[in-house]
Amino acid sequence: MNKEIINNIADFAVKFPEEIANKECLTVDDVSLNFNQFSILVTSYAKKLKKLNLNKGDRVGILLFNSIEYLLLMYASMYAGFVPVNINARYKAKELNYVLHDSKCKILFTSSQSDEVTNFSEIISSVYDSTEGRPEELTDVYIIGGSKDNRFKDFKEFESIFVDESLNEEATGSEDDPAFIMYTSGTTSNPKGCPLSHRNVLHVANSMVDRWKMNDEDVFWDPLPMFHMSSILPFIGCSISKSTFLSTIHFNPDAAIKVLIEKDVSIAFPAFPAVMVALSNHDDFTPENLSKLRIINNVAPIETLRAFQNKVPQATQVSAYGLTEVGGVTSFGSPDDALEHRLTTCGKPWPDVEIRILDPETNEVMNNEEKGLIEIKGPHVFSGYLNDKEATKNALSDDGWFSTGDIGSLTNDGYIRFHGRIKDMLKVGGENVAALEIEAYFDSHEKILISQVVGVDDDHLGEVPAVFIEKKPGTEISKEELIDFCKGQISNFKIPRYIVFVDEWPMSSTKVQKFKLKNLDLGEKIFG
Repeated sequence: MNKEIINNIADFAVKFPEEIANKECLTVDDVSLNFNQFSILVTSYAKKLKKLNLNKGDRVGILLFNSIEYLLLMYASMYAGFVPVNINARYKAKELNYVLHDSKCKILFTSSQSDEVTNFSEIISSVYDSTEGRPEELTDVYIIGGSKDNRFKDFKEFESIFVDESLNEEATGSEDDPAFIMYTSGTTSNPKGCPLSHRNVLHVANSMVDRWKMNDEDVFWDPLPMFHMSSILPFIGCSISKSTFLSTIHFNPDAAIKVLIEKDVSIAFPAFPAVMVALSNHDDFTPENLSKLRIINNVAPIETLRAFQNKVPQATQVSAYGLTEVGGVTSFGSPDDALEHRLTTCGKPWPDVEIRILDPETNEVMNNEEKGLIEIKGPHVFSGYLNDKEATKNALSDDGWFSTGDIGSLTNDGYIRFHGRIKDMLKVGGENVAALEIEAYFDSHEKILISQVVGVDDDHLGEVPAVFIEKKPGTEISKEELIDFCKGQISNFKIPRYIVFVDEWPMSSTKVQKFKLKNLDLGEKIFG
């Protein structure tokens, strides 16, 4: 089968070579489907969706924890020509209400599952009872898996919809039709909806498969949320390459190590330091136990990546650079790249993708190795934010360049280096400082597990760095020792004026919420 002729993402899940019909396609914890089972259920779900009085392009919200049903609903919606809206499962009532209003979802799919953080029934009930009122476009809420919760008594059960399974169902919608809508996480304002087309995402997924040489012998482990591109994109890559995809409802290091070993995982996608640190500190995370592991993807400061690589030298450590607006990722490192390129860059951009670096003040194109604003152009760039013409105008030029808001550079041989977010830049006494640069220095300390830097208002310098530190287990270090660690090694204006030790981070689905760190007690200024 030629992957180039398929233009609907979900078609890859439905069409597969007969010889892999019984091969493991997808596992979430202890529930598995082979390729034939997944294909049958996607088309069956699509037929059910067609009975819900929906028109092509209508939006359907998915508010679920990681599950087999999540991906079935998402793929069935795309297959049937509807547009899934991937809703953060950690949203509270106000956030959910906003997304449902903004996306104009006709149907919402959820479940009666709950955990110590989230109870969907309470959140949805709060949405219905809110002062903003029930979202006008929302006609029905469907419960996946049934429920005995009385708070769901007015909702419907998706499984009870009867369809004639003998009816043929072909994929509807392709290429420039929206495939799904992601919402970018906001800090001080509402999130922005990012519709991504089939063309956008397939360009990225096909490029990922080619760069990592993914094939039907690969076993891909990804513990990240399915409402996030860092899970959605890898699964699409696996559906193209016919690799086995392993996920989990909640990440647990002990369970994860067991899966990595017993399933002979060949590609691991922890992606974020908090997950990788928990893995690498585990006693069983050894090269001997992970002999089949060939690629491991992480995004972290250079010294942190180097430490990760040293833990599993038999595997190739790669990194990435991307944003939701460009189909999740615009570059991955290649296993064929030299070690220093894999540790210090984010790889080369995809084929047919252009990257330029602009001076943030003059908008002039800068030379290689010079830092500036990263702009991206290519078939994976989205067409604009949902219901936000002003934000779209600010982000997309008339000739298709997307302004990322990130600081980066291009090497002489065409690799991308990421130096930090513009919004993550500090202005200390007139000097521009990337938080990432300070974090990378602190992360090189033998007793530091993770560091995060934010800017704090200062009467004298305008803004000064504050560093938040999680120490490695069983270690002790004082604030004064850390200041001495900086003196003579980094510029004085980069040395944090506040040091705060933390045991727990305020997290979104995958990232530390830096804006919440500013609300913690900073203590006394200890330098300068």
